[in-house]
Amino acid sequence: MAISYIDTSILVAALDEKDRRYDKARAILEESGRVKVISELVVTELASVVARRSDIVSSIGQILGLGPEEVMLAIILYVVKRFGLKLHTVERGTKIPTLGTMNAPLYETVKLAPTTRLRTLDLIHVAYVKLMVETGLPLGAFITADLEYERAREFLKDTLGVELLIID
Repeated sequence: MAISYIDTSILVAALDEKDRRYDKARAILEESGRVKVISELVVTELASVVARRSDIVSSIGQILGLGPEEVMLAIILYVVKRFGLKLHTVERGTKIPTLGTMNAPLYETVKLAPTTRLRTLDLIHVAYVKLMVETGLPLGAFITADLEYERAREFLKDTLGVELLIID
């Protein structure tokens, strides 16, 4: 069974019926023959996107009798369960002389920045993918709706053996 890393942009597109990529994003997320993994960064970005829709958070909170933090967690858990997403964490640090210990994905961004020249959050996603592959997760694809990742296509394929799929 194919294992794919799902970028936050796919989730955002799948949750917004007005997004031109809505149908494609939903089709990917609802595909049964694909294991879909996300990172802590995807959870964080999704929380940020949802939090900016305070009207939705407030309405759900009133209906369910929950505070904003509980609503955020409920929405994230719903999205994860609804689309069968699996959270894959990378729990290690990298000791750097003089600096101390850095979170592994963030340390990887320092090494990947010159090669990929991506924006910060995109760079962190690629670092997560790299670490997932290095720890034995057989990722076959990185799926996104963000055209910026085109800069990382060669690195993902040639170095990690991961196909970049961009929906548009």
